[in-house]
Amino acid sequence: MPYGIEDDPRDVTRMLAHMNSNVPVKRRSLIDYIDNGGYTYETKGGDICSFGREGIDYLESICTEQEKLTLKLPIFVSTDPSSESGGWRIDGRTEVAVVARMLGKRVHSEDRMSLYYPDLFQLKKLIPDLVYTLFMP
Repeated sequence: MPYGIEDDPRDVTRMLAHMNSNVPVKRRSLIDYIDNGGYTYETKGGDICSFGREGIDYLESICTEQEKLTLKLPIFVSTDPSSESGGWRIDGRTEVAVVARMLGKRVHSEDRMSLYYPDLFQLKKLIPDLVYTLFMP
């Protein structure tokens, strides 16, 4: 039998830890980026990811003053395990309001929004470096 993951449980632990190492952890508000610059965010693994000012300018132009204070970047889009058709979702009041406005969609729930691939594609075209996709089990 070839050497596999089941032979060394430390490999599984290491693999799971590595899978989550690129998740942004230190997310700043839109207003913080507007006021202070520094177009980066830090990942769980300690990496620094950078992005351009274009997405910040676009979000600044469509957000209310309150949304600028509460919108954390990057915006998380996660797989929706409850979706039978393999959809995506956005969670959070501010995130849902802003993304709905960006995509021209109606909001059915204040703090949760379902998306499908064409929506995700359009969102990534509008703010390519400020959308982070999470794959949930």
